[in-house]
Amino acid sequence: MSDPYLESRFPKLQNGGYAIKSKRSPKYNCIAFAVGNEARWWQWMPRKTKGYYWPIDWDNSLQSWTEVFRIHGYTPCDNRDFESGVEKIAIYVDEDRVPTHVAKQDIPSGKWISKLGKGKDITHDTLDLLTGYDIDEYGKVEQVMMRPYLGEAEDELTEKGAK
Repeated sequence: MSDPYLESRFPKLQNGGYAIKSKRSPKYNCIAFAVGNEARWWQWMPRKTKGYYWPIDWDNSLQSWTEVFRIHGYTPCDNRDFESGVEKIAIYVDEDRVPTHVAKQDIPSGKWISKLGKGKDITHDTLDLLTGYDIDEYGKVEQVMMRPYLGEAEDELTEKGAK
């Protein structure tokens, strides 16, 4: 099922494979989704702000985002390809190398899943469908990270640690 609104914001979706995975939700964002915590909004703020969570006292740099994922078991890697037993994420940056989005690789399909801000979750065949610098596009993938996938037990531990 196509979504004309999403396709107007992310034009490459018009010709690429994607599917809507969930309804719109303002409760969580792409970072929260990628670490397995759909109960809160993860975003760096310059000072403590109600409704926003950031697990380290850094900034909104690629280094900060990488550290957030590192403390959740991810390590940098160079390979975007699906690997059995491995969970991968891809961090997008804008033209100034400021992080804008993170996509998570779906297990077992190998497709990518993105929580689009306060909007819907979608699966997309490639990371390139959200790349670019027009409208709401996220820039380019700058960093891919991976961690062993331990199944639902890992998801539950991550979610508990993030509350």
